Amino acid sequence: MGSYLSDSILLYHDRLVPWDELFRLTKGEGVDVEAERDALRGVLETVAEICESIEPEAREGWYDHARLEDDEVIHPPHVANGYAKLRDAGIVSFGVLEEYEGVELPAFVANIVLQMISRADGGLMTVVGLQAGVAEDIQKYAPEDLKRQYLPRFASGELQGSMDLTEPQAGSDLGAITTRATEKDGEIRINGEKIWITNGGSQVHLVLARDDDTFEESKGTTRGLSLYLCPRTLPDGTKNGVHVERLEEKLGIHGSPTAAMRFDDAKAWRIGVKGDGFKAMLDLMNNARLGVAAQGIGIAEAALSEAVRYSRERRQFGIPIGDQPLMKNMLARMVLALEGSRALLYRTCTLVDVNRAIRRRLDSDEELAEVERNELEKTFERNETRIRLLTPLAKYLATENCDHITRQAIQVHGGLGFMAESTVGKLHNDAIITTIYEGTSEIQVSFALKEIGKGALFVVVEELRKELDEFHEPPLDEYASKVRGGIEKILGASGALMSDFSYALLCAKLLADAVVDVIVGTELLKQARADERRLDLAASWINRTSLEIEANARRIAEGTVARVERCEKIVELAP
Repeated sequence: MGSYLSDSILLYHDRLVPWDELFRLTKGEGVDVEAERDALRGVLETVAEICESIEPEAREGWYDHARLEDDEVIHPPHVANGYAKLRDAGIVSFGVLEEYEGVELPAFVANIVLQMISRADGGLMTVVGLQAGVAEDIQKYAPEDLKRQYLPRFASGELQGSMDLTEPQAGSDLGAITTRATEKDGEIRINGEKIWITNGGSQVHLVLARDDDTFEESKGTTRGLSLYLCPRTLPDGTKNGVHVERLEEKLGIHGSPTAAMRFDDAKAWRIGVKGDGFKAMLDLMNNARLGVAAQGIGIAEAALSEAVRYSRERRQFGIPIGDQPLMKNMLARMVLALEGSRALLYRTCTLVDVNRAIRRRLDSDEELAEVERNELEKTFERNETRIRLLTPLAKYLATENCDHITRQAIQVHGGLGFMAESTVGKLHNDAIITTIYEGTSEIQVSFALKEIGKGALFVVVEELRKELDEFHEPPLDEYASKVRGGIEKILGASGALMSDFSYALLCAKLLADAVVDVIVGTELLKQARADERRLDLAASWINRTSLEIEANARRIAEGTVARVERCEKIVELAP
């Protein structure tokens, strides 16, 4: 359990990620796949070594907060030192393309990097994760001159970034944004306030603001919002009107500065299409959701490692507590939850990488035969549909499981776990935010429901069935049959949600849990086929969740919108 570069990571890297397909799409038929794969493994080995080295200082400095001095944010020593090690190794802004002096890591590798950083220091992860995410949005949407000006400095670690969405009246409801962007004489100025801005002391802010010329008619909607690059220091070296008003005090991830920002006639540059900033920001948010899923897995890994170690060392009634049947079951379920989260995230990241490779091939190969181009376009669109459903589910599962695993790790430690200095207690406080930022768990299942309503479930299910049909050998075929049975129950129950939107929203979590169960079950079977040691993991997941799917499907199918009214009456009884 102790290694940052775990067997689970290596299983995917060595056997389950389709590197041949990815590298040939992006680098051509003559690519040395083995060399490319070994280079990525080298990156992971380097990050694992760095993260193992920074973990002790991060644990000791957990109570140290970022601080604000003269409008500048100062990171605590453990965050600054950890960042410096990653920067010196060239592992920041890792999605930046080579043409802009970046290392251009696949999403699968990038999110494992974030996972490892999170295991060592959850606060540091937010700094690195946002730096990478902001750079990728600039890379995708900014004009070439801004790319050339900023991306190499992101890749070198000179610049960090933040995304500025939330306002006092606009949390998940981005249609309520009132920060205003005014264009006059060829210059754009931003005025307004943002709150809860992670890494708010960064040099480059991506600000979602409402355009002045359509301000009144677009209020209350996500139309009329544009995305702006707003630096704290202008290209000529003068200070821009971007101010850090205060830093918030939080329950956890103290080393991560969370700021209230004020924009006073701040000069900015639009990136992307005017009025279409919400779409551009969604790209950043979707990448960030996968990053937060990775953060949840990393924090959960740290807590599980502590719990397993303690269960072997702590003796009661003459034996290690880990030998007690109830404790064995608790630890096994913690492992199961972690590996289920990992399976869904890695599946999603691999699909993202496949689609990025397809897109690059389509955009770069002008001589591509029409038949092949049409087939790739079709595959791309189907994959995009799957990604839009899997992304919120991956964030939901990983972060909820992170919260649960860290809480159970406290339970394993007993009274010691409740002490303020306990590592697992600190990890639990760090875990809580993962279920909240980048969209709460409730928002994630609502997004998943929206995608299901648009037909994504049928696309995902069709692919699952194809994969399950490949399991012919016993005992994998038996468990594949159980997953198929779960799929049929889900499809049978989902029709009950079509009649009433309020009832559908009420059941969103039940449906999301069931869909997650069959996706993860399929993915764990793929793992078991590649490594027979993981059969017990797959079997346990499928056996446990088969009963839960049946119960959830029955609740969905047999319930009515009257449950909403019942909830209202029960809430009225609250003191």
